[in-house]
Amino acid sequence: MTHPPSGPSRSLQEVLREHQQDFAAENASDRAAPEPKEINRKYQNIAVSLIDANPLAPREIYTPQMIRERAEALRTQGQHDPIHVIPNPDEPKRFIICDGWTRVQACRDHQVMHELLAEVHEGMSLEESAWFGYQQNEERQQHCDLDRAMFYERLIATGESAAEVSRRAGISKSQMTFYRSYSRLPSEVMDIIRESPDRFGATVAYHLERLCQNAGKRKAVALAARYAEENRPRSWLIAQVQGLIEAPAPRRPSSAKQIRFANGFYKQRDDSFEVNIKVDPAKRDAFAQALEALLATVGEAVAD
Repeated sequence: MTHPPSGPSRSLQEVLREHQQDFAAENASDRAAPEPKEINRKYQNIAVSLIDANPLAPREIYTPQMIRERAEALRTQGQHDPIHVIPNPDEPKRFIICDGWTRVQACRDHQVMHELLAEVHEGMSLEESAWFGYQQNEERQQHCDLDRAMFYERLIATGESAAEVSRRAGISKSQMTFYRSYSRLPSEVMDIIRESPDRFGATVAYHLERLCQNAGKRKAVALAARYAEENRPRSWLIAQVQGLIEAPAPRRPSSAKQIRFANGFYKQRDDSFEVNIKVDPAKRDAFAQALEALLATVGEAVAD
């Protein structure tokens, strides 16, 4: 697990020596195994320009403030822990980040350091590198539910089953259902969520998705905007969703008309029409033709 920088600034060489000493101490204190297996850790200074983003990255949200604060910490306190990378299998001499992408962006955007000390994990797959970064972030308690949800979706898109992702993440299948709600929300709602990710946890996303499915996108967008702007509690949003879903459809006013004649009547109620009239024989054929022509414009043929 890595930690945010604190204390006086140190050189990369000092950081490297400390981590090598820590690792040697860990091996020396391990008396449980009669023949401890030596593990070689590879550290090197890597130019930040040679480090690529992880396409399965566990974090979705990187705010300018987050990157600016990390840049200031690196500038005043130096690097305390190595970042973690794997060799880029498609581009020799380049690397893919496992953990530490905020620091890489801080160095690039604010020109703090041209290179960072990194532990290079050779032989680690892209998927395993993403899980490594996920665990590091979870231990630092820096993920929001949106980060987790998008990370799970990226893994599922590569072919990993939702059940397997649930198992590895240590969450239940029902929790996974809540996290997957984000992926079913319309882009208009997701834009609102990305503005305030900490306000829109997985439970809120689940209920907004219910509203969208049962009452339409327009109502889901409007409610998400109110929830964000008015700083309402989560219980308020859940109650609003339930009320909008259960609200009866507005009834249309009934329309009725009735006309009486000396020789019959005509009635109309909403979509139904009724005619009962006696026609003089001299006018019968003309009336029948006119009526049949009118009926032909609205009548539907009966299937044989």
